Formats: sequence, C-alpha cells, structure tokens
Amino acid sequence: MNNEYLKEKLNTLSLEQKIGLLITVIVEGTTYSPAFEGYVLDYHCGGIRVVPSDRFQQKLVLHKRDRDVGRQNVDRLYVTSKDADAPSVTLAQYSATVKTYLQQAMAKSGIPLRVQFDQEGGFSRDLTFGGAHVFPKPMGLVAGDNPQMAYEAAHALGRMARACGLNMIHSPILDVNVNPENPEIYTRAFSDRAEVVAEYALQQARGFKAAGVIATGKHFPGRGDSTMDAHHEIPVIDIDYDTLWNRDLLPYRVLIENDALPAVMTAHTIYPAVDDKEVATLSEKMLKGVLRDKMNFKGVITTDALGMGGIILKYDIVTACLKTLQAGADMFLLRMVDGADPIAHIIPKAVARIKRAVEDNELPESELDEKVYRILESYANAGLFESGGLPAESVDDVLNDQHIIEVSREVNGKSICLLRDEDHLLPLAPNTRALVIEQRYPRIYCPHDGGWYSGILYDQLRRYSDELSYIETNSIATPEEEQTVFNYCDGFDLIIMSNWFYRSNIKSNSDLVEKLIARGKKVIILANTPYEKQCIQKVARNVIVQLGVTPLSIEAAADIIFGKCKAEGRWPIEYRP
Repeated sequence: MNNEYLKEKLNTLSLEQKIGLLITVIVEGTTYSPAFEGYVLDYHCGGIRVVPSDRFQQKLVLHKRDRDVGRQNVDRLYVTSKDADAPSVTLAQYSATVKTYLQQAMAKSGIPLRVQFDQEGGFSRDLTFGGAHVFPKPMGLVAGDNPQMAYEAAHALGRMARACGLNMIHSPILDVNVNPENPEIYTRAFSDRAEVVAEYALQQARGFKAAGVIATGKHFPGRGDSTMDAHHEIPVIDIDYDTLWNRDLLPYRVLIENDALPAVMTAHTIYPAVDDKEVATLSEKMLKGVLRDKMNFKGVITTDALGMGGIILKYDIVTACLKTLQAGADMFLLRMVDGADPIAHIIPKAVARIKRAVEDNELPESELDEKVYRILESYANAGLFESGGLPAESVDDVLNDQHIIEVSREVNGKSICLLRDEDHLLPLAPNTRALVIEQRYPRIYCPHDGGWYSGILYDQLRRYSDELSYIETNSIATPEEEQTVFNYCDGFDLIIMSNWFYRSNIKSNSDLVEKLIARGKKVIILANTPYEKQCIQKVARNVIVQLGVTPLSIEAAADIIFGKCKAEGRWPIEYRP
C-alpha cells in the first residue's frame, strides 16, 4: 500500500476522527460490550484493548449525540455485578465477538480497528480459555536455549491472535531485569543481560510480524532496574546515561536497527539522567529527544495505561492525555488499574481538551497529522487495510495445527529448570505417598475450564501415584487454610507444593513454605520465578522452577518429579538465589 493512499485516507478525516484515532480504550468480557458503540462509533476511538477474562463495572454507555446537547442524563446504564465473571466461551465464539467490533469500525470509517492484547506468557495473558495454546514467560523461552523457538512461539501466538481478530500485541518486553527485587518485571523480561534480551526479543518481534501482528516493545526506556511498581507508585530509576544507553536501551536499538519494532510503549517512570521532573510517558526529552532524534525511531509511540499510579499520583488523566501527545506519544491507553471503569467520563473530556489544544496551536495540527499517519502506516504494514483486520484463518484450524502443538509442547517443556535437589528426593518412585498443596488463582489468571483449573497439578501428579492427598489454598494461604494444612501435614513425610508468584496483591505462598520446612518437613517446591524474594527461600532445599506456569509446563513438571524426563531448562540469568 503506497504513501499516497494513506495520505488520501488521512485527508478524509475530520479533526474529531483524527483525535479519536489516538485513543485506545478497554473493552472487557467475552461477549459483545455495548460500550463499544459509544467508544468507537460515537467518539471514533481507534483502538480497543481487550480483557476477555474480566468484567469491570461499566456504568455508562456513551451517546455523543445526546452529550453534545447536554443530555448526559439519558445515557444507557450497563452495570455488572461487582464479582461477576465473564461468560465462558470457546475461542471461536470470542472470535465472533471481536469480528463484530472489526466490522462495525470498518463500516463506520473505513479504517481498521486496532485490537490490542497482552500475552506475556504464564499467568500474564489474555488468551487462555477454549483450548488456547499458552506459552511460557519470556524468561522461559530463554531457558529453552534456542532463539529460533522464540520466533516459532511468537509466530504461533500471532496466528492464534489473528484468528481471534486481535492484531496488536504489547510485546516484546525489552526490560533488562537486573534487579532481583523488581516487583513488576521479573520473568516478564527475557534476561538480566541486555544482549540476551535483544537476541530473543528480535526473534519474537520477527515472529509477530510474520503473523501480521503489530509488535510493541515495552517499557521504554526500561523498567528492569526498579524496586517499585509503576501500577501504584512513581518509580525513579537513577542510573547514569551511559548505563541507560548501553544496557537498558540496547534491545530497543537492536530492534530498531533491524526494522523489527513497529511500536514502542512508554514507562511511567522517571529517569533523572534524561529528565528529572517527568516520567518517560510525559517527557519530551525522552520521547522526542532520545527515542525519535537520537535513536531514529520512526514507528508508533503508545503509552502504558494512563490510569496507573505512575501517572495519576501527579496528574488527572485528561491532562495526562494531552501532555503525553505533546511529549511525543502517538496514542494513549485509557485504563484504570483498580478495576473501576471511568472511561465513559474521560473520553469526551479528553477529546474536547485535545481539540482545544489543536485549535489553540498547543498541539499543532501538522503534528497531529504525523501521529495519525504513523498509526495508519502501521496498519498498512500489517496488512490490516486489505483484510479490515478480519481473520484469514479459523480458530480451530490454528488450534489443531500440528506444528503449533509441537512448538507449544517443546517450549513449555524446556522452560523448566531444576535448581536444587539437596535432599536427593528426585525422581520420586511410582505411587509415592505425599501431600500436594496447590494454590488457587482468580479466573482472570486461570480460566478454570477443562484445560486449566485449580487442582491441575494434583491431577498431573496422580498419573504417577494413587497415594497423593490434596489441600488447596489461595495464592497466599489464609489463616484458616494454614490451619487445615497443619492439621494434616504431620501425617506425611513429603510435601509437593506450588509456590507460584504473581505481581500486585497476588504474591506467593512463601510464608507457608517456611513454616512447613521449620516443622521438619521435606518439601518439593514448584516455583515460577528464579528470585529469592518472590518464591525461592534460602531454606527451600528442593526447588523446580517453571518459568511461566501453563498447563503444559505443569504436565512437564509432574513428568520431571516422577522421572519420566529430566529438567532441560538452562538457567536464564546471571543471578542465582
């Protein structure tokens, strides 16, 4: 598709349509969301960020025609139960929902809808239900010791995404996780070595491109050297410029030089070596000065969610929407991190504020046009104009593709490392008697369908032993659950226990692990990060590390425990707990 076509398309857009194209909004659930009509059809929002496994409270469905004449009180209500889960559907059914969004957007404007998603691996992903192939975390791909498999996994994931109607992914993760106490990045990074991150991320980005998915490198310029979580705080990474350039920015430089990075997502973090006042998302020095001018990045710059603590602790979201555009971003993501959904109130205010800024030359329209053109160009390069974003393959054809099945099994199997077997327990003999303690995760992280559910570890272990007992806890055991464990644990010489970590308030079950070891129990720990603070205590003598919990990695871990195979994963980082 030539440049003239894109310029002609740009020239047909009204100012409101141009502004709308910069906005990405959350659309949650597995079935049709009526809020889509207000977001995209009324306010021309160019992208949606899907969250199929969750349902946020969505109080208003926008009607621009009424709001324009001051009749906000006639907006439709759409209030879900606070604790309601999204309906369980197949991937094919979900694809039909997304197809409806794609067709409505194309009919409205003739411009494809960008449908963004996360699929970082393990618990951090949007597609797990309905038989989806779930891959390990980036660090798990490095454990497989084969960059080509990073390409194969990304290509397989990209095909699955496009079959569902999704066309823009918030990966590869280019953070270099040099801080073992990082609460936010950990195994989401490929490694704590910049050159390894660059090598594997380049292959992953190429895999996405081959599948027609727009890759987004994040979190620029790098969130690996942090002890704070930007979802809730304003982190400051106080490193010198040479370190930033040669370490944190190295993966970006490699991908940009290889024309493998169509988009970049910004970090809500302050880097005093470049700008000691603003987070990168709002910093002209960082976005225009470093990314555009010094690194010669020509692609799309998007923000992380503007409802994160790294933004709203300093600015209201409407102000942040304008400031990030003035700083150099091309699009912004409207999402709150506390589960609330204030988007219906924000969109008209943000559109009005940006429109006024363009009219007053605070944001020159020529600069706005450059942003819109870059977005359209990314669509063209991914082939979205020809297809309207509609799937070229069926979901079932992709799920049943034998090559994808083999890739999934291989990368999951090789993402597991044996860290310690100090009590020489492994492999266990068939029909070993043991107590299995397994964590239960909320449905947004574990679909609780026939493919992945609480108790799946126990079921996989039972293939080898009929002498296993089972106790289930929350990700962090409650006092009542701990008491249940203590009531029964003395009847067992051996305990097999998951100690899977997830960020925010999920954490891990480390306190219970330490209490059991203090009681003299032999415990085999299944951890999912390589870090002591998160899930591998010094006192843990027998540790298997799954670098991305998935159904296939759980199956492989059971095989390793009972000796069907050995752990093949290579330790992916320099740090060891």
